[in-house]
This record gives sequence, C-alpha cells and structure tokens, in this order.
Amino acid sequence: MSDPLHVRLEQLKALGRTPEALATAEALASELARQGQPLRAIAVCRVLLQLEPAHTRTPELLADLYAKPGASRASAPTPGASALPRVPLFSELAREPFMALVGVVEPRSFAPGQPLITEGETGRSSFVLVEGKVDVVRKMDGGEPRTLSSLKEGEFFGEIALVSESPRLASVVASQHVLALELHRTRVDRIAFKYASVGDTVQAFYRERLLANVLRSHPVFSALAPAQREALSHIFELRTVEAGRVLIEQGQRGDALYLLLSGQCTPLFRRPDGQETAFPPLREGDVFGEISLLLGQPATATVRAQTPCHVLRLGREPFEQYLSSQPGIRAALMRLGTERLLHISKLLAGGRAVHEGDSRV
Repeated sequence: MSDPLHVRLEQLKALGRTPEALATAEALASELARQGQPLRAIAVCRVLLQLEPAHTRTPELLADLYAKPGASRASAPTPGASALPRVPLFSELAREPFMALVGVVEPRSFAPGQPLITEGETGRSSFVLVEGKVDVVRKMDGGEPRTLSSLKEGEFFGEIALVSESPRLASVVASQHVLALELHRTRVDRIAFKYASVGDTVQAFYRERLLANVLRSHPVFSALAPAQREALSHIFELRTVEAGRVLIEQGQRGDALYLLLSGQCTPLFRRPDGQETAFPPLREGDVFGEISLLLGQPATATVRAQTPCHVLRLGREPFEQYLSSQPGIRAALMRLGTERLLHISKLLAGGRAVHEGDSRV
C-alpha cells in the first residue's frame, strides 16, 4: 500500500456503495487485521460499515482476532491469533461488545495544524491516533502557547471526556496529516444500555490512563517506580466536585489528601477575630490536605471549590497504609506542609499575606 491510509479511506468513500468499494474495503481491512494492525483495520471496517451497514463478516473477523476470549466467541480462535498484538480498550471486551464498539468509533482525518481538541472546550469524546503525529499544546499564564509533548500512532488521548464531561485541559494539534478514531461519550452510553461491560470497561480504562498520566508527570509522585504508581492509581478516587463545596474545613481533622485535576479551589484562613483571608487559588496539579494527615493536627485552612472541579482523593486510611511508608513521597509532602505552616505562622504573627504561588494549602 503506497498511499497513506487516510487517502485510501477517502478513495473508498468517493466510490460509494459500489461492489468495487465494498470488496476493496473488506479485503483491506482483513489484510490489515491479519498483519497485526488492528487500529488501521478498525478504521477501514468502520468506513465499510458506513457503506454497507448490514455487513458483518469483517467485524466478526476483527472480533475473532482481537476480542477478549470467552464463552461468547461464536467460533474457534483463528490460527495465529495469539501472536497478534492486543488492542488497548478494544481487546478488553468480549466478542459482541467488541463489535458494538467498532460500530460506533468514527474515523477522522486532520490536516497539519488542525486541532483535534481545543483547550477550554467541553470534552465529549476521546481519540486514538491511527496514523500521523500530534502535539499537546497548552496556554501558559501569559497566554503564550507551549508544546508539552508529542503523541504518536497507537496513543489514546482526551480520556477525561469519557470519565466526566469537563473543559479540555490542553489543545491537541496535528503536526502532520492525521487519521484518528474518535469515540463519543454519547455513543458509548448508547451501546452500554445493551452491553453493560462496554460502559464499565471504558470507564475503567480511561480512569486508569488518567490516573497513570497524572501520577507519572506530577513532581510529588513521579519518583515512584512504575509498579508503585500503578498500585497507587488503584487507591485514588476520582471525584467531581460542584462549585461552592467545602473539601477541607479549618479546625477539623483532615480525612484525605487531594490532587486537583481541573478547576480552581480557594483556600481560606479564618483569623481568631472571625475575619477570613483568601489565599491565591489552587490550580490544576496542586496537592492539598497533607498537613493534617502528616502532622496529625486539625486543618490549618478551609478549601472550597471555586468552580466545578475534578479531584483525585486519597482517604486517610489508604494514605497511612501506603503513601506514608514511601520515604520519597513522605519527604516531599513534609516539605510542602512545612512551607505552608510557615506561611500560616507569618499570617498569625501579623505578617503580610502570602505571595501568589506560595499559598497552595
């Protein structure tokens, strides 16, 4: 195949529902599937289903090769299938749910410079990159865009949209011609009515990816070995918090460590005379709640959600069982907590309010 796959797909669409287009698409999807290129095969299969919605042979072939083995498999495993690569997410589904998911993904082509995801927009779908490369771009405090990373073929992104609708945290822009598979939240919900395993598997898959990405890149947790981060990802809870909700109450014993994924929270210090002083807001990536957990004392400030937020929450019991036994993390959190206590002490002594960036309580 000399032409890129996105070109082949456009050619098939241009041919319409002709015998030539249908036969070519079926042969191409089967070839790619048997060659161990499942994402490309799924993209071609999806175009084939758009041309002939009643077609079943190719989705069944893909399921025989790549779905999770089980009692629902209609036929014996295809010879050589065990040597084929597993497809993240798809291969965690049994045969019928696998075919249902293949039937709702959407092949999308993007030209260089075209955004797949735009920072700040509400996310309703995730992507897996089939062909090409993309850059992850984010606006800094001054408004200038900065490229954070690049993603290559086979990588998933935009996963928080499949966990909970929320604003996109960064833009994803094609750096060359891109073919991607888009998975819409509403379509997943629709097939989950028939196959509950689809909804459960998608939620679990994207939740684990989200947690793994956060822990791998966060300065407090990045020193952990991969196996330790994986274990930690299973005990963090992902929670959605409405605006105005109090997560930590000053003077009360803290019950959890929090990591802010999206949104803003406001730390408030209540003086002995009852007046409250607002600290600069907590933003994405900030950790809070560590002082009470580490030092065994009441919380030194109230933390209230200023906007709708997504947070990772680690309760006191799993914190004490796991994190407190990790010397590196414990030391990092102790440094963070000590700095915050120093700022609170200055405030109590009549010192000036903390600077921006110093008050992430």
